[in-house]
Amino acid sequence: MISHMRIKLLVVLPAAVLGLVLFITGCNASPREVRKDAVELSEASVGDIVVFGDIRWYVIARTETSCTVLAEKPVIKLPFTDFGGPGRATWENCTLRAWLRDKFYNTFTEEEKALIEKTHNVNPDNSEYGTPGGNDTDDHIYLLSVDEANALDSKVRKCGRWYDMDNQWWWLRSPGANDSYAAYVGNDSDRKNAVDPSGDVVSNYYGAVRPALNLRPADQTVPAAINRTPAEEKTELAAISDSEIGDVVAFGRYTWYVTDKTDGICTLLCQGPVAYMPYHDSKTDITWENCSLRKWLNEDFYNSKFSEGEKASIVTTHNSFTEDDSRYGMDCGNDTDDKVYLFTYSESKTVSDDIKRCGIDWWLRSPGKRQDDAIYVFAGNSWNLMGNRVNSSMGVRPAIRVRYNCQR
Repeated sequence: MISHMRIKLLVVLPAAVLGLVLFITGCNASPREVRKDAVELSEASVGDIVVFGDIRWYVIARTETSCTVLAEKPVIKLPFTDFGGPGRATWENCTLRAWLRDKFYNTFTEEEKALIEKTHNVNPDNSEYGTPGGNDTDDHIYLLSVDEANALDSKVRKCGRWYDMDNQWWWLRSPGANDSYAAYVGNDSDRKNAVDPSGDVVSNYYGAVRPALNLRPADQTVPAAINRTPAEEKTELAAISDSEIGDVVAFGRYTWYVTDKTDGICTLLCQGPVAYMPYHDSKTDITWENCSLRKWLNEDFYNSKFSEGEKASIVTTHNSFTEDDSRYGMDCGNDTDDKVYLFTYSESKTVSDDIKRCGIDWWLRSPGKRQDDAIYVFAGNSWNLMGNRVNSSMGVRPAIRVRYNCQR
């Protein structure tokens, strides 16, 4: 399946810039993987796992005053850059750097940002091909270079299982064989977890993102919960107010596509999956109203991924179905009132192909061919209208509606 593949183009061919932004948030451990326990940041050594900003990170370097961490799993899938033309694929001006700086960074609270040090990154030319690396940069969040990735322990360099994908390949900030390529850590059977300095075409939207950052833990405690001040929440809502349909905004612990704005309320669809889980916890005839995934989204997810002020801005949505949502005449169930929900088939048809793509298959709340099936969207942008068994695990992309014009 293409969603499990790295799209590798020959160096002699021009890059076909697709202009597609995909994401990936969250990660699940495979039953074959042993999940390493996290330790407190103040006590962590190189190779340990720490939790910061609701993400698990490997400690890859440590000094007396700071430590460098690398996300244990990808946080999103994105192209290295989504605009075309030769000479544009340096780290300094790529769109992935802009996303990390302007969107991902803002999923951290101000309390957490205070612990993130700005890092001066040198971006050398490609040692094998001479491709320019561009100017030095100063980054709060960044990708590792070829040399930094080569210095990692092989277990750290390996992504492991990301949702349903083993050994997902991930971008580095170093240039590749020409100015349309960027280096990566691969998953080829003969080069598993090896750095490939020749790189892949920068517009490849299946490349995973493992951010790195430097933390300064010496004089502060890492926050255990998402604590946003009223000023931070006001800034979030202002960004949503200024957004247009198709834009990406940060809200809570995630980044979201803006899919609708009506009467001061904005509909947001998470850029990528937040979990990989069944629609329902057993194989049985079920509707959205009574499925276990709805309960999880409106309880566990809602209560842990947003601050109290953010929750106050999330509108309770009265959800119903259209005739088009029951493609095989199955019962869609009663209307529901939800803080967090899944799109229906008809709702998913209103968004662009770029927004539908997320790198893995993801659930909709509409029933499939049988009452124990639910429709889903393929990793690309098409639908499986027959659906999948409700007790199968698939990607979960929540939707919320946020009132952005309220006076706080």
